[in-house]
Amino acid sequence: MPELDGLAATEAGSYGGNVQLIEEAQALISQKIELPSPPNIVMRLLEAVQDEDSCFAELGKIISADPSLTVKLLRVANSSMYGFGGRVKNIESALARIGINALKNIALSFILVRKLQGDSSSVFDFEYFWKRSVTTAVAAKMLAPLVNYDSDDIFVCGLLQDIGVLVFFQHCTDSYLEVLTLKNSTKTPGHIIERQLLGMCHAELGGALLKEWGLPESIYLPLFYHHRVDCVPDRGRKAVELLDLAGKISAVYHSSQTRNNVAGIFQNLTDDYGLTEKEIKDLIDTVATRANEVLSFFNMPGDAIRPFSEMLQEANQELGKLNCSYEQLVMDLKQAKDESSKYVGKLIDVNKKYRELAYRDELTGLYNNRYFQDLMEKELERAKRYGHALSLLFFDIDYFKEINDNFGHLAGDEVLRQVAGQITHIMRGSDIVVRYGGDEFAVIMPETGREGLEVFAERIRRGIAEMVISYEQASLQVTISVGGAAFNGKNPQICKRTMFGAADKAIYQAKGTGRNRIHIVEI
Repeated sequence: MPELDGLAATEAGSYGGNVQLIEEAQALISQKIELPSPPNIVMRLLEAVQDEDSCFAELGKIISADPSLTVKLLRVANSSMYGFGGRVKNIESALARIGINALKNIALSFILVRKLQGDSSSVFDFEYFWKRSVTTAVAAKMLAPLVNYDSDDIFVCGLLQDIGVLVFFQHCTDSYLEVLTLKNSTKTPGHIIERQLLGMCHAELGGALLKEWGLPESIYLPLFYHHRVDCVPDRGRKAVELLDLAGKISAVYHSSQTRNNVAGIFQNLTDDYGLTEKEIKDLIDTVATRANEVLSFFNMPGDAIRPFSEMLQEANQELGKLNCSYEQLVMDLKQAKDESSKYVGKLIDVNKKYRELAYRDELTGLYNNRYFQDLMEKELERAKRYGHALSLLFFDIDYFKEINDNFGHLAGDEVLRQVAGQITHIMRGSDIVVRYGGDEFAVIMPETGREGLEVFAERIRRGIAEMVISYEQASLQVTISVGGAAFNGKNPQICKRTMFGAADKAIYQAKGTGRNRIHIVEI
């Protein structure tokens, strides 16, 4: 697509190496996405391991209270990953043999995957997502001993490194479907498209989420930087490099670019780790075997992952059966790709158009009441969650009925259009202006307290009063009455209905004192 040209080449330069990257990403995320809360048991597990005096007993008690989780943990403890061969019979034994940190991480893995399972009818392929994630986690754990890295943390990192993709899909569904479509049609890496369309990539979102949930730095830091290798802090570099290599091994089984991935893996493991060709093939095969075992623990459906050696053997057999020429295959593939890209581009444009029609007022071009209701709910929840200020402003045109009666409805429509244009010009880019209905308008103002609301309300009132609207032979001037409600983000009981009611009463106060006035209340 044209809008993606050159983006990959310049992306690395935009990362900079800023030590405040995580804090900046968190600030951006808080403006765009309401992060999901962690399950209660996650918080209890994390709190338990912080208490060194009682963590062993407390951790066992928390896990044992969940029979399903207990069974799964015992299966893992007796699996080929740990090799205790059925000797682990209870959680206390698992804690003693595997260790508190390892068992805690395995438990977190099961809990978070359970929380983030999707609907099988969804357009997003959750089964593929988790199969690839589990394979990456297993590969990371198997690679860790080669560089003496803590394999307990790296398994969780591998499993959750793309958790941001799920959050994007659940909270920005339409936009993320567009990301996936562009990724498939242009072959541009997904994290590059995410940055352009959503302002951040899934790695930053996932890292920030796990940090907010209280997971240790050894887990959230590699997640955050796994698409920012050039500026990862030294303490996280080894983990990021391991995740990158593990992802390539996982892609051998879950990507159409297997040939390129395998070549890079062999070179990397040979040059950096001194493995032989046979050792590398055995490693990749074992990843498939263990990934199938771990997938069964997570109750993942679908076909088993076939080992790399079997895939190679089948590929060689199929190669001998090809009857068409190489040149013809290349031409066919090129034609198919060109056709696909053309229609994908048209589909994205049409989807954008229909989304705009659904949320835009046809007369003024402003957002409509439907969009306003949805967005107000989200902005209010975000304000309460982070304790940030939020203001809501209502206004309508004074004596608008007289304009329709004296000059006609077409004149009234022109007034509405020009008032909408003036308001859009006055307000900030972060403010959302909507046509509430008839001659009524509303403005949602994030991060704005009472003082800021008063300034902008007066600016709007004055800006409308100074307009001269030309219609046929007439020059029209109008005024507005403005009511606003400012919320400081501190009271969790405040709801959307409360904000609407306060702003609505404020506008009637402005009308009652003579119109062409503002009235602001704080709730």
